[in-house]
Formats: sequence, structure tokens, C-alpha cells
Amino acid sequence: MADPFSAGLLMVLETVLERVLLGLFDVVHKGARNKKRRRELTRPGPLVERVSSELARGELSAVEQHEWQAAVDAVRESIEASLPLREGEALRVMLTPESLRAYVLSRSEKIRRAAGLSDHATAVYDALLLRVCVAVVELVWSQPEYARRLAVEMFRIGKATADAVARLADQQQLALVAAHRDFEDRYADQVAHSLGGLELFGVSRGRAPRRHSFDTSYVSLAVARVGDTDELTGAGLPVAAALADTPRVLIRGGAGAGKTTFLRWLAMNALGETRTSDNEWLGLVPFFVPLRQYPALPKPEEFISSTASMIEEEKPAGWVTARLKEGRALVLVDGVDELVSERREEARQWLCRLVNAYPEARYAITTRPSAVPEDWMEECGFAAFDLLPLSDKGVRDFVEAWHTAARDEPGMTRDARVWLTECETRLISTLTRRPDLRRLASSPLLAGLLCALHQDRNMHLPRDRRSLYEAALDLLLVRWDEDRGLALPSFSKEEQLVLLQRFAYSLVRNRELMVPRSEAVHRLGNAMRGLRSHDLDPDEAMQRLLERAGLLREVSSERVQFVHRTFRDYLAAKEVVDAGDLNLLVDRAHLDEWHDVVVMAVAHARPRERARVLMDLLAGNDDTRKDERGRDKLRLLALACLDQADVIEPETARAQVTAAAASLIPPKSFAHADALSEAGSFVVDLLPGPEAAEEAAYVVRTLANIGDEGAWDRIAEFVAVDHAMVIDELLRAWRNTPDAEKYARSVLSKVDFGDRRVDVRGWHRIQFIMHLEKLRYVRCIGNINPLDPLGVMPSLHRLELWQNEVMRDLSPLTASRSLTELHLSRCRPLGRIDLTPVKDLGELHLHFSRVELASLEGGTLRRLQIRDSAIDDGLAALPSLPALRELAIDHRPPYSLAGLQRWPTITVLEVFGVPSADDLRVLPALERLVVHQPESLARLEELRGQLPGVRVTT
Repeated sequence: MADPFSAGLLMVLETVLERVLLGLFDVVHKGARNKKRRRELTRPGPLVERVSSELARGELSAVEQHEWQAAVDAVRESIEASLPLREGEALRVMLTPESLRAYVLSRSEKIRRAAGLSDHATAVYDALLLRVCVAVVELVWSQPEYARRLAVEMFRIGKATADAVARLADQQQLALVAAHRDFEDRYADQVAHSLGGLELFGVSRGRAPRRHSFDTSYVSLAVARVGDTDELTGAGLPVAAALADTPRVLIRGGAGAGKTTFLRWLAMNALGETRTSDNEWLGLVPFFVPLRQYPALPKPEEFISSTASMIEEEKPAGWVTARLKEGRALVLVDGVDELVSERREEARQWLCRLVNAYPEARYAITTRPSAVPEDWMEECGFAAFDLLPLSDKGVRDFVEAWHTAARDEPGMTRDARVWLTECETRLISTLTRRPDLRRLASSPLLAGLLCALHQDRNMHLPRDRRSLYEAALDLLLVRWDEDRGLALPSFSKEEQLVLLQRFAYSLVRNRELMVPRSEAVHRLGNAMRGLRSHDLDPDEAMQRLLERAGLLREVSSERVQFVHRTFRDYLAAKEVVDAGDLNLLVDRAHLDEWHDVVVMAVAHARPRERARVLMDLLAGNDDTRKDERGRDKLRLLALACLDQADVIEPETARAQVTAAAASLIPPKSFAHADALSEAGSFVVDLLPGPEAAEEAAYVVRTLANIGDEGAWDRIAEFVAVDHAMVIDELLRAWRNTPDAEKYARSVLSKVDFGDRRVDVRGWHRIQFIMHLEKLRYVRCIGNINPLDPLGVMPSLHRLELWQNEVMRDLSPLTASRSLTELHLSRCRPLGRIDLTPVKDLGELHLHFSRVELASLEGGTLRRLQIRDSAIDDGLAALPSLPALRELAIDHRPPYSLAGLQRWPTITVLEVFGVPSADDLRVLPALERLVVHQPESLARLEELRGQLPGVRVTT
């Protein structure tokens, strides 16, 4: 039974919440008619449960029932008296729980007086009103439309100045501003329609797979910084954290790694269309630029054509460039690797010119690693990140999301849902027992294939990549129609495969990813030679393949492409073998876009054909015979082919490839390491130990990719190598190990991390972090609770907690004997974080976090760095800190230093902008002033003259 406090809260919310939120909905959305969202907004149950579970009940337990009821009635009447919210008030009032509470109190003074509440009832009223305001604001902020509109409005307010207003001299300029704002709303709707949601392979069966919500079906991918850096991100960094301070990023990922879906997810975050939208992205205007869809590299005003072509002619002149200039543009450039290699340098120069012209915008570019070098965009200020393979937990999360989506398909019976749940459980168990399958599921595409085939084949799975694709094609071309009782096509599975193979091969030969539908129909007509159904109309055949095969799709402007490039390459490889074009295969093998075609062609070929291709690769082609690096590339390609060739005749060909591989060991780059690992377990014994210092990181990558028992044993040899890249690879291997705790105990416990920061996310790793005995500096990103594993780390000196919305209890950190410094950044749980357990640390950083500043009272804190709305108007909210020596205020001007005299012990002060000398003279012990981003050097010099005894630096 609920306590009186929770019961009172429930009563108020149930009667008030619907009216408040529907009124606000109409204001914020300007008449939107989204019935589904209205229902979401007016169901208080889950929110009430979440709020009630966190209520402090003890101090009000003695209140009589009639006093409770009087307080509940008064809260209800107070909120209702504050309605309706006017359009100009909604965004301001709903900014914070405190602003909503202040607004309600200002409108309900008569009600409180008339209620005649006792002291006890008044206490209930105050507590209950605050909790209701917290609950309402939390729910409103969780609605993407409100959050996005607020972010846009805040941005516009922040950018507006008196000079800008003065320049709006006539109605024409005002009309232009209004036109830009209105078009932005229209454009956002088009982008959300075009990019919103993701497709999960095999969940929906038919021409138009149903899109699934990013909130329920997207498994957030992790990234790792590329290159030699002291930032140890190998264990996986959440995308939001990686990109928060990096406005220009190059994202590298292999086939099927989810690069395009990742950019779509970023676009939805910018629009506020996901519940994980972060403030860093809200209010940005996303421009999705898939390079494959542009015959020539686009000009900025052409950026909207891929997502909003239907309203392109409505666009005000210069609208895109205006967003780029003001820094609100998020440019998402997809598929550099899908350009032919000769055009990639042109693309690089185009991107550099774009960045030079619009340096304030944000940029994210995707490519396969083999297409461009790591430092491809370094001179233009881009940081390179690898999109990491799905970890063990990532695979489990994907399997869960896939089966949840399958259970939600229309028309699904109860028995079918129960069976899907059993499939999910069995598949997770199978992947745990079979590391070979687990490695196969390292990308979202292949993980989706495994889920679909596991369901279709009565929980039996193929053993390798070729078998996986063969089973998938059988499922797509025949089995689904049979299972649904649909009429089979007039041409057989073999005929469908031949048509698709020949069409795919024509795309690969011509270095194309898509062609106009008319051209695709023409090529199908040419591909019908030798078919029993050769007289079938090519247009009908194309329509059949588009509607039912699930391998082709029509995109904008009636252009046809394969649903994924991987299927194109697999089918083209089969046609290369069937057509006997092995010479052409070797001639093109040095081109990175032919890499997967070559590997799959060897898988399709007969034993003698395999040997021939492998020997030709070792000999090199005309383009590589005089290029040693090119020859090495073909040798690595031959090595990668071995893993797809169980039978080779003569067998001596295998031995020759293996011998050639020995000359490529140790690997000289991560690209070589990835290629070398495809050869499989025999490479493990050929790799050197840690004595190969320059190549140690590449060796660890190779071993981790192979991932068998012998490889894990070899990885342990590298724990003593004191090099950031090697340590980062050891952390990256932690993601792939089948036993995270064993790896932490046996490998990472022996690594000396020095003062390097290690980024870790996810309870599945943090629960074992106490085994990292020599780790001093940790940044934990995301929702981590409780903090007990961190508190018992034996060497933890500095801890950063980022973007944690569930943690409120810092008391586990009191168990640490070594912790001296704590950072809280964007930690905003429901309610405020009590800082009492950490008030005696040496250093505390508080940024955009919901904390109880008063709980620091009397602490021995020596350094405080803060950015908190509680001190926007002065420092009165900060408590007495008798030992405070250094204070850093990270607010941007203008801000107030009123109350600074309360800390006469301060010797070092850090601020942004040049402060007034009078504000600083109240600090008798001040020795050093650090001024970040001074408005002018002249003002800084003037301040130095006014404070001769203080060392002023920037």
C-alpha cells in the first residue's frame, strides 16, 4: 500500500497532468495533431511509479490524514489556477521544475491563504508541489518536439543582440527571418519522414520493410579514437561523448557496420526525434549528404535534395548557407568509400573547402577503413574514430531488439510471440557457446541475418559467412513466399539468382552502386540469355524483384540499388566464377571496392579455381608488379581468402600463401592487422611477442580479431608494454573477450595505465573495474548505478562521471582511500545529488549537474570548478568552504561575482572574460588570476595594472 505522500502525488498527477500537458502540447506544437504523442503525454502511470519510488517519506510521516488531504486539494487547485499557459509563457515556465513552481506560486496566493493550512500541511504542500513540478517538467522534457523547439528558441535568443535587432530595419527583413523559421519546421518534418526509423533485416517480409523506432530498436554503437593518443578509448566510447567536444569527425567502419544508420540516428538526435537526444545536438539542422546519390559533389544549397526534394523549391534563397554560417548545421556526409578511388581526392578537397568556408558547422563523414588513410582529413581538423564491432553485450542487445521488433509485427499471434521469445533465449545461448558465430555477428547487418535465419531454420545456424549469405538468399527468394502461402514467381529461384548475379556484376564492373530504373530494366533484359523464362518482360521481372525478393530497392528519382552493398558484392562474386572471369577478378583485385568480391569469389570457386586465383594474387597484377606495397596488399588479400576456402587443389597453394604471409608479419598497420586476422588461427603462432615494440599494437589487434583461446593467451604477453596504442588495443580486446571478468583479472590487472584517462561505459564492464589494480584515472559515461565497484578500486585517483541520469548516491566513493578528484558532468537524476560524501576531497568539478550545493557545507575541499544555474546571479548558493584555495567559475559573461568575499582563503581564481578589479580586491590572499577568452587584450592589460600583486594569465 502506498504511503500518504505517494498517494497524494498520484491523486494530483492523475487529475492535473492531462490538462497541463494537453494545454502545453497545443502551445508548443502549434496545433499539431499527433494523437499517439498526445496519448504518451497523458499517461501518468509510469512517471508516477518512477517519482514515487524516489520520494523521501520519513520527515512527513507524522502528518494527520485530514492535513494531507487539505494539502493535496490545495496543490491541485494551485496548478489548475495557473492554466491555461499562454504561448509566450510555455517555454519559459517549463524550463526547470523551479521555474514551474515559481509560476504556480505566483498564480495561487489566494488559494493558499483560503486553504488555511497548518504548519504540517504547509510542509506537505511545499514538498508535494515541488515533486509534481519535477515530474511534469521531466515528462515534458522527454518529449522530442518540446526539447527541440526549446533548444532552437534558446539558440536564437542567445544569438540575438541589440545590433542584430537594429538591422531589421524593414518588414522585408522580418519576413525573411519568418520565412527561414517556417521553412526550417517544414524541412525538419521532411527529414524526420525520410530518415526516421531503421530497418531490421528479416523482421518485415516484403517490398517495403517496416521502419522501427530508434528508441526501441537501435543499439547504440561505440567508437574508439584512431591514432596515437593518451585518450584510451579502446573499451568503447559512446558516440555522444566522443562527438561532444569534437565538431569534425571521420567515422570508419567495415561492411555492414551500421555507418549509414549511425548518421541517420545522429540526424534524428539533432531534430530531437529520439529520447536519447543530447543537448549538444538539439537545435542543430541536419543535412544528410549520401555521396552516391550525387552525380557531382553538391553545393551547400543542394544538400537538402536527398531528404527534402519535394519542398526544395520552397526553400528561401541562401537558407542552407545561413545555417552553415551561424554554426547550426550538422553536415552528415555518407559513403566516401562508395566513390570510385579516383574521385576521393576530389571529395577530400571539396570537404576542406566546405570546412574552410563554414568553420562553425559540425561535420561527420563515414567511410570504410580501406578506402582512405587514417589521417585523410587531419589537415582540415577532423578527428578519426573507428566504429567498433558489436561487443558481447551489444550482440545481446541487438538480438533482444530484433526479437522485440518481430514480436511487435502486425498480426503476430500469442503462440508466435512465445516462440519468438524462445528463439531469442536460444540464440543468445548459442552465441555464448560458439565464438565463431559470435564473431560472425559483429556487425548489425550480419547479426540481423543470424536472427532471421535462426528463426527460419528452426534455431539452426550456418557456420560461415558464405553459408550465411546462401541461406539468406534462399530465405528471401523462396522460403518466405512458401511459408506465407503466396504464389511463387513464374521464374525459378535459380533464374532469380542468375538475374541478380548478372545485374550485380554489371554494377561492380562499372563501379556503380545504383542506376536509373530504366537502365536497370535494360540490364535485366540483357541478363535473360539462357533462362527458361527468357521471354518474361524485363520490367515485370524488375517489379517482382523489387516487391518480393527483398534484395533490391528503389530510391529517390527512380534509381535502383541493392539493399546493402554486401549483397551486391556477394552476388557479383558468384557471377565472376560462373562466367569464368577470373582474369578480370585478379586484374581488379588491387582496387579496394573489389576486395569483398575477390574473397567471396574464392569461396564460390571450385578447388582448382581457388588455387589459380590465389597463385595469381601472389604473383601480382599489372598495376602492382612494380609496386611493393601493392603486392603486399594482394598477398594479404590472398591470405584473407584462405579462411573461405576449406578445399584447395593442389594443397600446395595453401602452403605458398601461408609462406607469403610470413613475410607480412608482423603487420605494419591496423588495416594490415585486420586483413591478417581474416586468415584465421594459424597466424597466432607466427606473430611476434612484445619485443616487436613498433608493431605491438597491430599484433594485439590481430590476436583480438582472431579471438580463439590461443590468441587470448598470447595477448597476455603484452601487458607490460608502456605505450598508449598498445594499452588501447588491450582495452579494445576487452570488448571482444567471451569472459570480461577473467580478462580483467588476468590481463588488465597487470597493465600500468600511468596518468592516462580510460573511458569506460556500461555496467557489464564497470562491475569488474576494481580488477584494474593500476588504473588511476577513469571517465564513466552513461547511467551507472551503484558506484560500489569504483569505490573499491585500489589506485583510483581521479574519477569523472558523465551523463548519468540515475545515480544519486555518492556514498560508495567514501570507501576509496586514494580518490582525490571528482568530476560530475551532465549528471541530472530525478532529485538532487547529495555531495556530503565527497565534500572532503581535494578537488571537485560540477558542470550542468543537478546537485545539492548546500551539502558541501563545512567540507575541506581545496579546489572547486563549477558551472551551475544556482550561481547565475551570484555566489550566494555556495556554502562555507573554509579550506578552499582555488575557485574556477566556468560561466560565460555576463555573470556576477557577488559574495566572493566569503572565501578570503582563495589564492587562485579562474574565470571567463575579464572581471572587474573591484570584484577581486575582496580576496586578500589572491595570488593568481586565470582569464579564459578575454574580451580584449587591452582590458586584460588594464586589469594587470589595477592588480599589481596578482599574476594574471590566460
